[in-house]
Amino acid sequence: MATELHETIFMAKQERHRNLFLNYKNLNKFPVELLKDEGLQFLERLYMKRNLLTTLPDNLAQKLPNLIELTTVSFVAYCCSSHCLRTFDLQG
Repeated sequence: MATELHETIFMAKQERHRNLFLNYKNLNKFPVELLKDEGLQFLERLYMKRNLLTTLPDNLAQKLPNLIELTTVSFVAYCCSSHCLRTFDLQG
């Protein structure tokens, strides 16, 4: 699964995807690769339904400044300071 996840993120960076689907990946930690470099600055929608996340990075809004929709479930709390984030879906 780790290799598939790495390839998915790498491809999204290379092809400048605006949407990234990481649903049902059994993630228990937010993938740090999403925040490395400047490769995903253009990402607008991040779908992470049905994972096992308990936290999200404090610098998520800073590293993904164009993110307008984050869809995830099963985590404790997240405080987003991004004025751009319009949708934050906690429903599974």
